[in-house]
Amino acid sequence: MKKDMHEIFREAFKCLGIEALRLIVGHRNSPSTQRELIRKRPHPKHLTLKGQQKRDRKDTLDRKFNIEGIPSLIVLKPSGDILTSSGVEEVQAVSDEAFRLWSEGKALFWTRSPGEDEHVWDDIACTRCHMRPIVGTRYGCAHQDCDIDLCEDCLTKYTHDHPIEKYLIPKKSYSLEHLFVSIPYLLAPKKGENIETKTLWNDDVKNIAIYFSAKWYSPAQEFTSKLAQLYEEVQTSDHPFRIIFVSSDENESSFDEFRADMPWPAVPFNKGAILKQYFQCGVHTLIVLSSEGKIVTRRGRNYVSSRGIEALKTWAKGERLSPLTEDEFEWAGFYCDGCETAPMIGKRYHCSTCGNYDLCSVCEKKGHEHPLELVPIPNDE
Repeated sequence: MKKDMHEIFREAFKCLGIEALRLIVGHRNSPSTQRELIRKRPHPKHLTLKGQQKRDRKDTLDRKFNIEGIPSLIVLKPSGDILTSSGVEEVQAVSDEAFRLWSEGKALFWTRSPGEDEHVWDDIACTRCHMRPIVGTRYGCAHQDCDIDLCEDCLTKYTHDHPIEKYLIPKKSYSLEHLFVSIPYLLAPKKGENIETKTLWNDDVKNIAIYFSAKWYSPAQEFTSKLAQLYEEVQTSDHPFRIIFVSSDENESSFDEFRADMPWPAVPFNKGAILKQYFQCGVHTLIVLSSEGKIVTRRGRNYVSSRGIEALKTWAKGERLSPLTEDEFEWAGFYCDGCETAPMIGKRYHCSTCGNYDLCSVCEKKGHEHPLELVPIPNDE
């Protein structure tokens, strides 16, 4: 990325004949990268520091510009004030235009104050006018090979090969019909005929589940097999229960292969982006919704793993399960630093002295050099 930015910088100014800017990248990943970058920068004596002086300067700049990750590119005005702290994103958006605007003392990205009830789409930029963040209604392409986002003003001014869809506002309540408005139809299991999307909530269905997963995620194989068995078992009960698959697979052949043995319908490949953005969930998640579209639980996978058929039968009746106990709870994204079990299941003990250090209940009993704190189960349904 850093090398690409230097090439863009050089090409942009070769065409424009402008020498008013200097590109300085303060973070380096390796000595070889550092040497490569130095060849394209001003004289090394202005940019390279040694030892403690180097560390102190880096820490000072990190604090001054609130640097949270790399790469970061801060563009300054002659006064030393920040012109933009989104230099990387502006270069990625339109490199030549970004450099031209910087040389004129202007930033590429702009935005406006939100009106009443208008949503602000943090870190999302309009592909056409470069409003960032987008304020108000956001539109985009669900095709995973496309990176298109549009504000409402640019919707009619931009042409695209695929359908442009309206994004759902996170945390806002929608009916099931509204949630699935971008899904024209569902793919029947076993390569059957297409299914009308509205059949999901027909026949007095109390709850439905959306299964977000992908073939490339290895833990999904075993869970999908278990879920399929339980799903077929619950279909014999008096209460219907529906599951729909939304893929995060990298290509359509993987998508078809993964869903081949699923007994429930699927959202067509490249049509699930609106749902994934709205629910803001991980690649391996089972979300249960009521017939009104309200979230019953985001931890469906955890419940299925712990409670089995009881979970599906309870949801099918439109009822809620009792909360997960400390011993059942799955800490997604956390692993035990003792036995390296991932994800951690059960009680989680944290060491605030070590920082990023957690132990499961078994390893906690073996002791630790610092005091450990039992982390309470979050209530984030």
